[in-house]
Amino acid sequence: MTIYYLGIDLGTSRTSISTSTGKRLTTRSCVGFPKDLISSKRFGNRPYLLGDEALDNRLGLNIIWPLSEGIIADVDRALESTGLILKHLVAESIPDKKPADKIYAAIGVPAQANLKNKKAIIDVTKSFIDKILIVSEPFAVGYSLDKFDETLIVDIGAGTSDLCRIHGSLPTEEDQISIPKAGNYLDGLLESKILSRYPSVQLSKRIITNIKEKYGFVDRASDPIIVTLTEAGIPKDYDLTDVIHESCLALTDAICESIQKLVASFDPEFQAKLRNNIIVAGGGSRLRGIDFAIEKSLKVYGGGKATCVHDAEFCGCNGCLKMVLEVPESMWDSID
Repeated sequence: MTIYYLGIDLGTSRTSISTSTGKRLTTRSCVGFPKDLISSKRFGNRPYLLGDEALDNRLGLNIIWPLSEGIIADVDRALESTGLILKHLVAESIPDKKPADKIYAAIGVPAQANLKNKKAIIDVTKSFIDKILIVSEPFAVGYSLDKFDETLIVDIGAGTSDLCRIHGSLPTEEDQISIPKAGNYLDGLLESKILSRYPSVQLSKRIITNIKEKYGFVDRASDPIIVTLTEAGIPKDYDLTDVIHESCLALTDAICESIQKLVASFDPEFQAKLRNNIIVAGGGSRLRGIDFAIEKSLKVYGGGKATCVHDAEFCGCNGCLKMVLEVPESMWDSID
């Protein structure tokens, strides 16, 4: 019998996995179900498509994004879809698994996910995961980096931005903040501001996300950001420099406010160490200049130092994997 150890970062936009065998996989957190008999035939009578394949064929599918703000959403087929995403990633990452083999996994969820959602994740995975830990995503980031002293983790995902103070022990509820202003919030701002300036431009969720991921910035751009979009099917170049900057600043301001709260409410003897040891992770860490914006927001507190992780895609699931490999089994039921 072989025991396989997995670390999984369950995200609103993307779900990623790292394994004890060295495999790393990621997928968009969406499932597409055929709309009718024609679409079912087109896709070879497959009951569903996942991730980018589903999005590439979305005109013939009912697309379900089952995770809202990093937890299972209250929408039709959300629980089923979450299970399908996780089961697919687990199967893809361990293709040689035999019936007698076991799978132990740690799954990262938003900092303040409630017990109902944690139980739902356990329920949808019990048929293919033998033992499971549900852990705070920002704490998993800190664990992956061996940050156990006074450290503030800022994990900016799609559905939520999760913040966690780490100070030598497992974080308490008071050490964590989760806010619904993250990547999806930024997408909504971008779309609204672009349409306000260019009302006839044609947009889609993927177009907006691509603009954000390619051009998102907080500091001042040295060159104009010119993006080709269509209007009534005709391509045209649009200057989105100010629109992108203003939208990214709005997200950053909300995150900085939460950082200030966690710094101000910390033990005063250790506040300086905390604000000089800020780690920014998640997809939002790729926004150019976000580390400097955080440092600027802490000037009134005496200054600070923020650093963005190098592996935003897998840092969280790497921490989950490290945890599942190192934590004694006797502690599994007590960690959350």
